[in-house]
Amino acid sequence: MNWTDKVILVTGGAHRVGKAMALRAADLGANVVITYHASSGPAEETCAEISAKGRQALAIQCNQAQVEPIAETVEAVIQHFGRLDGLVNSASVFYQCDFFEITPDEWDEVLNVNTRGPFLFTQAAGRHMVSHEGGVIVNIIDESALDPNPEYPHHTVSKAALWSLTRVAAKRLAPKVRVNAILPGAVLKPPDWTDARWESLIDIIPLRKLGSPEDVCQALEYLLCADFVTGQMIVVEGGATI
Repeated sequence: MNWTDKVILVTGGAHRVGKAMALRAADLGANVVITYHASSGPAEETCAEISAKGRQALAIQCNQAQVEPIAETVEAVIQHFGRLDGLVNSASVFYQCDFFEITPDEWDEVLNVNTRGPFLFTQAAGRHMVSHEGGVIVNIIDESALDPNPEYPHHTVSKAALWSLTRVAAKRLAPKVRVNAILPGAVLKPPDWTDARWESLIDIIPLRKLGSPEDVCQALEYLLCADFVTGQMIVVEGGATI
């Protein structure tokens, strides 16, 4: 697919890997919409960087733990640009918690943001894509989908479910919409990690190095343009889940 003048929505695109993917979409020629929850400043900065590339940019505040803002966001994109061709479900939350201490509210928050939110975005965007020119959806999962992490139980379940959603949606939205996933590993240090903890991951990665957001962007570019690929996952983790 040629992405010149098409429109891509990147949830959680204000910072970190989401921002990197939003900028890569602009490099491909797309106009880019990003969502943010509380990061209005970074969202404005990201939009400015997209605009500097000669593409149109739009930031929309959206708390995807709630239901109503999701459909409203998709509708706002279509009203503004008249189309929606791509969706990258990147926004998520990542909380460490003991299995026996997770409360129902904490469970709901993580599953609502990480699984229900992408489903509702896929449902709303997919409905538009199927009835128009088609499109591409890419879900961002992580290593816990293949290697369950007991320190992050609700996160692990949410990302495994998102991988399942990817395959269900790929079947349901075909042939006009392709749906795939990217599984990044150690590509960007979590804000609350020390450098020593981050670099210690090298010892358990077969390629003996850490990745970067650029590695994820390469996978994203491939999936956005690979017209004969759907229902698949690109694993970008240096072999850590082998």
